[in-house]
Amino acid sequence: MVAIQKSKLPKVSNRQLLNLSIGAIGLQFAWAMQINLTGRVTEPLGATPIILGLMWLAGPITGIIVQPIVGAISDNMWTRFGRRRPFLLIGAILGSLSLVCLPYSSSLLMAASVLWIIDICVNVSQGPHRALVPDIMPPEQHVLANSFFSFGVGVGAVIAFGFPFFLEKVLHYQISIKEQFIIAAVVCTAAMLWTCVTTPEKYKPDPELCCEKESPFESIRLFAISSLISGGILTVGVLLGLFGKFDLSDSSFIINILSWFVLLLSIPMLTMVLKTFYTKEIGKLCAMQYFTWIGMMCLFIYFNNFVVHNIYLIPDLSSAAEAVKQSYEPLVMQATNLSGIALAAFNLVCLIVSIPLGLLCNKYGKKNIHAIALFIMAIAYFGLAYLTHSAISAVIFAGLAGIGWASILTVPYTLLVDNAKEGTIASSLGKFNLFIAGPQILSSIAVGYLITKSPMQISTGMTNHWEYAFIAGGITIIIASFVALTLKSEKTAKVTDFKSIDIEDQSLTV
Repeated sequence: MVAIQKSKLPKVSNRQLLNLSIGAIGLQFAWAMQINLTGRVTEPLGATPIILGLMWLAGPITGIIVQPIVGAISDNMWTRFGRRRPFLLIGAILGSLSLVCLPYSSSLLMAASVLWIIDICVNVSQGPHRALVPDIMPPEQHVLANSFFSFGVGVGAVIAFGFPFFLEKVLHYQISIKEQFIIAAVVCTAAMLWTCVTTPEKYKPDPELCCEKESPFESIRLFAISSLISGGILTVGVLLGLFGKFDLSDSSFIINILSWFVLLLSIPMLTMVLKTFYTKEIGKLCAMQYFTWIGMMCLFIYFNNFVVHNIYLIPDLSSAAEAVKQSYEPLVMQATNLSGIALAAFNLVCLIVSIPLGLLCNKYGKKNIHAIALFIMAIAYFGLAYLTHSAISAVIFAGLAGIGWASILTVPYTLLVDNAKEGTIASSLGKFNLFIAGPQILSSIAVGYLITKSPMQISTGMTNHWEYAFIAGGITIIIASFVALTLKSEKTAKVTDFKSIDIEDQSLTV
């Protein structure tokens, strides 16, 4: 080990940025499978729109608890492999094993349990992966690095959504849902392993400069307080009869109470988290992120069912007889393939524009480019809701929405890092993730309830107005676009000093 000296982090090469983004390819590949196929696994098990929304709460609730804990722990630790990479690899491996199990679920309870495990593992990897950016490169490369992340997300999703269609149309092989999940597990682990091996952490933070420490279990305390507040409100509501007749044997009553509990849970928790941030600017960023992700989850949760039921006119099969389900299975697979192609177009556009978008941000300002990208996404959502009646229109509008997705994956994180306190990058990213998790709860519960209460007669039977998800999402994304315009003009980002230490080989050995 050579003498320790304080120095500005050196710039990294484009090759290193690409190596860093490979892990994002794996995580997104796995998440894409979860987005596109969860409905196909759970609907035959009896999942209604509101139950599907409740099952998707696994992501936001685990994100509320896990990411802040992992972020704070990784901020305050150092091992021979660094402080972020152990979390990257552990989360990817355990999440991949769970992916293999999901399509073998024999009940809704089992499927929901596996989804929770998957989302816990993804959250273990996701925050530390983002935190590697300010750890290994100077501030002037942060926008470009996050653009490479967007590029990786686009590549992973395009391949994940597109390869079943390619196999069916070109090789005349209809890959099964189980086979798709197995492939996702292999890709996720291999990609994250590549990033861990090729991205050594050489720069140990100087404890004299990075002195801010946060408890890794602060999120549990906030969650507990929020649960007490939410539970208290619900108890009063039940006693007053505000939530219907009290009947524990009625499954709809239980679902209703659980929905309101989780929805109320996010409000005090996000309020307490906002107080831990120290500038109004970060408060605006949190508001922008909140409204953005209400809209994003409208796409991720409900798009597949929108294609299946509103474009292919397949009736609701959640309570259908087994023979009826089997008779529709070929058409359901066609619809699922189209859903995959449309989401592949969504992510292909993200892939294409991600790096140019980062360059435009440097030239014209991050907030301006982000506001424009969000507005374009909102237009695409309204196009899906009002103008989509065919496969080609679904693909076109989904692709247009990908412009906003590329910006969502890049700009908010860069702006947060610019404003975060020294020594709290990962924990700040973890808390910032609550403003992704919170709106996921709102989208899962409120939008799912809206769709459930909006039945629609089609030629083959009954379904629901799934397009309402895109109307609601378009409105919230427009709000986020206007909030982005209220942000202050960007200033030169702060430079973090690190102690440069010479470690002969910090790469993980395989």
